[in-house]
Amino acid sequence: MAQNTTYITETELTGDLKNLYTDIRQELVPIITPLVASMQKIGPSGGGRVQWGGNNLYFDTVVNPEVNWSFSTTGQLPYSTDAQEVQGNVGISRFYVTRQFDNLAIVGTQSKQAAFVSLREKITRAFAQALQLGMEEALQGNGTGVRAVIATASSTVSIVVNAPYGISGAGPGGLWVQPNMYVAVYDATGVTNRGTAKISAVSNVLTTATGVATVTLATGIASMAATDILVQANLSGDALNAYCNGLVNITNRGSAYTTLHAISAATYSRWDALKFTAGTQVGTTPQEMDIWSLATLLFTRSGFNATLNPKEYMIVTTFGVGKQLIQSVLGQRTMPTTPGGKIGLPGGYEVDTILGIPIVMDPYCPLGTVYLLHLPSLQWVDAMDWSPVQYENSGAVRFVDGADAFNTSYKQYFNVMTRQRNALASITGYTDTQGFNWVV
Repeated sequence: MAQNTTYITETELTGDLKNLYTDIRQELVPIITPLVASMQKIGPSGGGRVQWGGNNLYFDTVVNPEVNWSFSTTGQLPYSTDAQEVQGNVGISRFYVTRQFDNLAIVGTQSKQAAFVSLREKITRAFAQALQLGMEEALQGNGTGVRAVIATASSTVSIVVNAPYGISGAGPGGLWVQPNMYVAVYDATGVTNRGTAKISAVSNVLTTATGVATVTLATGIASMAATDILVQANLSGDALNAYCNGLVNITNRGSAYTTLHAISAATYSRWDALKFTAGTQVGTTPQEMDIWSLATLLFTRSGFNATLNPKEYMIVTTFGVGKQLIQSVLGQRTMPTTPGGKIGLPGGYEVDTILGIPIVMDPYCPLGTVYLLHLPSLQWVDAMDWSPVQYENSGAVRFVDGADAFNTSYKQYFNVMTRQRNALASITGYTDTQGFNWVV
């Protein structure tokens, strides 16, 4: 007697995956991190979203204010001039996630409902983690996609790496390298491609928060040397310089990213972000008054006062620096850090405050860093919402060649921009020895 088994058809599987990506797009993508949720908020305390179209998104920005006002005892009018404006532009970065699932996950049960739930849960968990980590890496980075820098090339299959985001001292070398990841190796200039390989093992050393990691490659890459960089590899190519703008280049960290959106801060200095260095403008140990000094000078330069309008701003830092900031506040007060309890952010997040400004502690933020971000000056540039990689009705599910398995891929086209760079500020170089991150 034949077994009465009801199998899932390709049409039903595709339909279920459509519900899956719709759920993720509506419920997960806008709140994947506190920073993403706050940047996409529409209203007076958020920058909102703008739609990209054509080659680039072009916009006007004021780089020098009105200057020709005057007084006169005889009624003489001042010279007529306009505030100096220049046109900036921003392109689009394309973000992809692909996940493979075995056919056994589909036919492993006679119940369609059970199979659907099981499969959807599996894919949802995979996509959720990939989305969160991908957004974290991009928004905390500098647009280049550098995951680590080679400190020592021990052999063609063994390297020691450090400097996540390509920034010395930004965190442990293993922050953005994991087993089964495919990486491309370039020379320090990003011009010479040494080769591509899969990472077979990572041995992380966490004797300090900036400890190195030993990476073993599955196949050898010749000519690797110290100062070479690692980036994500794709099926045909890699992700070098394909990332969206991140906080490192938007805030012009170390004055290494002078030009942003085709506008040069060297030419228009009033448009540059405010930068403090620990040990110079402030001490080496984070204090609440450091944030006050940063916010006050930022107000005199940009006209936006973080202490009077704290909900328009957000502090982003590491758990190590955040811990020291909270300790500096608790040492002065007998009340909670945030009187009345935590405050809410878009996406359902609740956080503490410093000087009334929400503080978000992020394990992927470069060590020793504090960002003070004016959210209405940051905007999310949309070109394509989270959706499957397909053309018209070609289907979101594809057979894996040579395997009893399928895969599905999803995409999002977006970028991050600022219309007023001088409303953003940072402090770098704090003593931050707490390795609160996902490296084990």
